[in-house]
Amino acid sequence: MPNPLEEWYLQLPLFTRIYTTGIVVLTLAIQLEWATPLSLFYTYHATFVQGEYWRLLTTFLFLGTFSLDWILNIYFIVRYCRDLEEGSYLNRPADFMWMVALMCTTLLAISPYLGTVFLGDLLVSSLTYMWSRHYSYLFINFMGLFTTSAAYLPWVLVAFSSLVENRWPVVDLAAIGVGHVFWFLGEEWPRRAESGGIRVLRAPRVLCKLMHQDLDDELDQEVVAEEPTANVDSGDVAEATVDSELPTVEKADMHGTTASEKYYSSSDESTKQDFASTSAVEQTDPSPTLHQRTPFSHSLADQD
Repeated sequence: MPNPLEEWYLQLPLFTRIYTTGIVVLTLAIQLEWATPLSLFYTYHATFVQGEYWRLLTTFLFLGTFSLDWILNIYFIVRYCRDLEEGSYLNRPADFMWMVALMCTTLLAISPYLGTVFLGDLLVSSLTYMWSRHYSYLFINFMGLFTTSAAYLPWVLVAFSSLVENRWPVVDLAAIGVGHVFWFLGEEWPRRAESGGIRVLRAPRVLCKLMHQDLDDELDQEVVAEEPTANVDSGDVAEATVDSELPTVEKADMHGTTASEKYYSSSDESTKQDFASTSAVEQTDPSPTLHQRTPFSHSLADQD
C-alpha cells in the first residue's frame, strides 16, 4: 500500500509531476556536486555553437539551491500548475503542454535582451500569472500578512521581490507580459467574434493523439457559412416548411401519390390498415369535401 507522500505524488497531473521531479533531481545533483550551475544556464553560443543542447532544458529546471525561495517556487508549481491542468485545461493536456513549450521558446528568445541566463523563475512567474487570470475570483492570504484577490497575486509578488532584492523588476514584468500574451491568445482571443472560433494555440494533432486528447473538444471549429436568404419567395419558404413538417405519407399525398402506392410504401401493419380504409372511403364516398381537405386536415383526421 503506497504511503501518503507517494500517493500524493502519483496524483499530480503529468506536467506538474514531471517538472517538479526534474527540479528536485537537478537540485539534488547540484547539492551533491554532480553538476554545476555553469553547465546548466542558457546562452546561444554554448547551446548552439558548442552543441550543449541540454541547456535548453536545464535553464528552466534550475531554481537555485535549497532555500526559502526554492520552496516557494516549488509550492507555486505544485499549486498553480496543478490547478491549471486539473481545472482550466482539464481534458486538454496536449493544449497545456503545447502552450508551455511555446512559452519556454518565447522566454528563450527574449532572454538575451533581459540579461538573464536561468529562466526557471520566469516560467514560474508566467504560469502564476495565467493561474491568477483563470482564478481571479479567489482570495488568498499572502504569508499571513494580508488577504488579496488572486488577480493581484503576480503584482504583489513583483512588489515583494523588488523590496527584498532592492532592484527594478524588469525580468518579473517581462515574465508577466509573456504570461498575459499566452493567456490572451489561448483563452480570450478564441471567444471574440473576429477570431472565427479559431484557437491559435491549439496543439498539433500528433500531440493530441499522443496524449489521448479528443480532437472534438477543440474550440477551433469551422465557421459555418450562412445560408443565402435573398431572392427567395415567402410562399416557397412556407411551402418548404410545411412540407418538411408533414409525415412521409402526407408528403406523398401532396405530390399526387395514390392510396395503393401509400399502402405498399408503409411497413407498419396499422398504417397499412389506415391506408386501406382511406382508399375505400375515397372510392365509395364521392363527397367533394373529403377530397378537398388539405393535408393538414387529413393528418388530423387520421390522428382522430
